[in-house]
Amino acid sequence: HGPHPLNGLAESPELRNARLSPRTDYLVQSDNRCLLFITADDPAAQRRRVACVETADGGRSFQFLSWVTPVFDDARGTMSQTIQLSEREFLLTYRKIQEGTVEKSSIEACRSTDGGRTWQHLSTVKVMQTNSNPPALVKLQDGRLCCAYGDRRTAEIRARYSHDRGLTWGPEFLIRDDFTPLPEDPDSGTRLNADMGYVRLVQRPDGLLVAAYYWATSQHPQQHIAVSIWKP
Repeated sequence: HGPHPLNGLAESPELRNARLSPRTDYLVQSDNRCLLFITADDPAAQRRRVACVETADGGRSFQFLSWVTPVFDDARGTMSQTIQLSEREFLLTYRKIQEGTVEKSSIEACRSTDGGRTWQHLSTVKVMQTNSNPPALVKLQDGRLCCAYGDRRTAEIRARYSHDRGLTWGPEFLIRDDFTPLPEDPDSGTRLNADMGYVRLVQRPDGLLVAAYYWATSQHPQQHIAVSIWKP
């Protein structure tokens, strides 16, 4: 039953009067404890940032734990995807959106080694040449990481592997490239199915990777959720 309020977050000094804009990003730690990674407008800095909050009583109350992304002078952090590498180590990727220009938007990676209490920038997964797209992140059965995303400039779904727990990322590889936008509407000046990407990613028990994303083709011009499956 629900929806249920996130009791306690409004009383946290860091989030008082803050507007929350979370993506689905959480890691269950035990029967009663869960870490949630949300986007919030930092009232003090007047910037959108990714924050880590937690519940220790099965969702009855929530507490602010830490800011993940710093305060950027000309950018905002949003739409995170987090994985757990060990009991105390977490890797979070997020969408960094440059304000005033889209040429420096990117997907960035941060790491915590103390259970989510502090975070450090680790690496840049992808520099976007147009408005960025949120990342999907998964730890593979062989220990590698895979980060997948939509590239709006080329209208493609792409991904990269990391062999060193997110410190560096290998060459991009293509997942899908047949996106077909409709012609621009003469009245509104927009394309009705122009957007794409927003990947979610899982690995099946048989080792195959499954990427689900927002898509449109000439055969199916109405935007829909599509899936690609491959062997890493």
